[in-house]
Amino acid sequence: MIGFFYLALGISLLYFSGDWLVDGSTSLARHMKVKPFVIALTLVAFGTSAPELAISVHSALKGYEGITLGNIVGSNIANVLFALPLAFLIKIPKKCDLKNIDHFYLLISTFIYIFIILFVGSFNKISGLLMLLLLLSYLALILYEASKGLRNIDTEDIEKNVSFKKSILLSILGLVGIIVGAQVLVKGAVITASSFGVSETIIGLTVVALGTSIPEVVTSMVAAYRGQIGFVLGAILGSNLFNLLAITGIASIITAINTSNVLDKIDIYYLIFSTIIFILISLLLKYLNKKLIFVVLISYFIYVVFIYLRMV
Repeated sequence: MIGFFYLALGISLLYFSGDWLVDGSTSLARHMKVKPFVIALTLVAFGTSAPELAISVHSALKGYEGITLGNIVGSNIANVLFALPLAFLIKIPKKCDLKNIDHFYLLISTFIYIFIILFVGSFNKISGLLMLLLLLSYLALILYEASKGLRNIDTEDIEKNVSFKKSILLSILGLVGIIVGAQVLVKGAVITASSFGVSETIIGLTVVALGTSIPEVVTSMVAAYRGQIGFVLGAILGSNLFNLLAITGIASIITAINTSNVLDKIDIYYLIFSTIIFILISLLLKYLNKKLIFVVLISYFIYVVFIYLRMV
């Protein structure tokens, strides 16, 4: 019972803290006159990935590789197959602001991540540094294109009338809450896994992954409800890239992360599947309808059921 209490408390803290961090950081960016697309793809993406960063680093330091890797992979899958469909069931955007180079970076990042898991056996300082450099090269490209006026995206839904001082306060509260919430959630996940005989990896792939994906879910659904969801694909792309490259990179530089016998093949297959689905959705927006989006959402629940059934 105590495990469920920690899980609920941790997810609640992450929910509110992630919301505060996104509100504060995006408002700060507006005060600083940062390009809108940069807000969606960097600050919003980083803000919504902050829970994953805190949890993965904390778990890696404690030696919980299952939660570290399961959280990252599970969050990426949840972002595409859960958060995105929920937003698109409210409203499907008519245009996409992503380019082929964005798809390329997502594909190469996913390929490198899977290659290390399957053939290297661990994330270490070298692989972590290379992943961070790959992310920095992408961010540099986005900043360059934004400076040239080549990137435009509507972020009215996340631009709130918040003063500069309040923006700073919200950002600080969000960061503190995320750090505390991450520790509480990991503790609850480990207690729950032990009491029910559930592996750490499965807890990381489902409960923790869903809990840390709440900021993406909330941001996407609020944006869709307001009819301003042009930035959603960019924000989720940025979040997934941060998960794969920044979170894994930072965590593996701090401490090596063993990947042997941590994830199952179905987790790898679904990571590949979700990446392909994301690219297809962004390329074929005009052909999408709510029935197809609902099928994507159902595929996520099939995945959750499947990974729990494999325990039996």
